[in-house]
This record gives sequence, C-alpha cells and structure tokens, in this order.
Amino acid sequence: MALAVFEDREAAAAHIAALIEGALRQQLAARGEAGLLLSGGSTPGPVYEQLGACDLDWARVEVGLVDERWVDEDDPASNAGLVRRTLMAGKASAASFHPMKTPAAHPAPALAERDLVYTRICAKAPVILLGMGADGHTASWFPGATGLDGVMDRSNARVLGAVDASGSAVAGDHAARMTLTARALVGAGLAALFITGEEKRAVLEDADAGLPVHTAQALLAGKLKEVWAP
Repeated sequence: MALAVFEDREAAAAHIAALIEGALRQQLAARGEAGLLLSGGSTPGPVYEQLGACDLDWARVEVGLVDERWVDEDDPASNAGLVRRTLMAGKASAASFHPMKTPAAHPAPALAERDLVYTRICAKAPVILLGMGADGHTASWFPGATGLDGVMDRSNARVLGAVDASGSAVAGDHAARMTLTARALVGAGLAALFITGEEKRAVLEDADAGLPVHTAQALLAGKLKEVWAP
C-alpha cells in the first residue's frame, strides 16, 4: 500500500481535506446523502478547519466520530469538542453531528442506543479519517485493551464497541473508550490514515508486527489512503 509523503503537515492536511471533500461530493451526487466519521487528537484539526469551510450541501451529511474518550465535550480531551471547534465552526455547522459520549457513567451502557445511530451512518458507506499512535493503535484499538478482540472481530454485528485501555501509556488517564468496530471499517466508502513523525512511520511500515493498525489496513483493503508528513 503506497504511502503518500508530504514535506510538511500543512500540505498533508490540505491533501486529506481535498480527498474527503471529493469523496463527500461523490456520495452526495450518487446517494443524495453522505456520512463522515472523524478521529481526534492534535493532528487532524487543520483538516477539519479546511473541510468545514468547503461549500458542500452539509445539511445532507451526517457526522460522527471514530472513537471517544468518556469525557464531557468541554474537556480538552474530548474528540467531539475538537470537531465542534473546528469542522462545525464553519459551513459544516449545517451537518448533523452525533457524538458518542452520553450521560452514562461508562461506555458499555450507552452502546445499544449509540450503535443504532452509528449503524445508520455506516449504512451510507461513510468517509472515515483515522489516526495512529506510536503503539500501533488506531481508533481506540489499543494493544492489550480489554474488549479489543471483540471490536476487531469482523463477525461482530455492531459498528460500535467499548474498550478499557487501562495500563496503556498512550491512553493515559482516559482508559474507558467507545470506538468503531471492524464492521464499521469494512463498510467505509473511503478511508484515510493521517500520521506524522518518523516513529509512527516506522511502526506503520513494520507490517510483521501485527498491530491493530495493520488489522485496520487489511479490513480497509483498497479503500485506504495513507498520508504521512514529518
């Protein structure tokens, strides 16, 4: 799978924003509706700002998340908060946005209701933007996490799952997560993986390591565009 390499993060972000915009336009033209599932973290913010300024028929787009820490939206760690401050601050404010976090104390009790909503989004062959950690996790598929086998199991009928990443240095204090499952990734119309830095590039290219990101690569097959910048 070819890795698209850019000289800087600004150019990479512009490329990904254009990829996503093009895919959404195609979906809207072909289906009259579109789905978009987004990751959190510091890397994709510029992508969302550029995408949110695009002149699309956002009222026919449903936006959701790839995963979420179980924190309120005003917490700096909230992925929903990031999307609202960036993508939804522009023309994309006309889109329907569906966070994962609910008032439930933990992700598991919220799964049934949220899964119904995300099943509808996933039926639209959504565009999915993934990231990756230095440990090889993507979405909230943390190596060794409780619940990981279930969310990576293609026979799992749900598009959402709950994991507990206690013990993961990368997950830190936010071990309780809700995340897309393998079923959700398989249904993607297009997916992009945006990573930065030499360390993450080395992890991604070490296919023999068999990390969660490599499972995601296999599930997405020819639908995945991989983008890297220093």
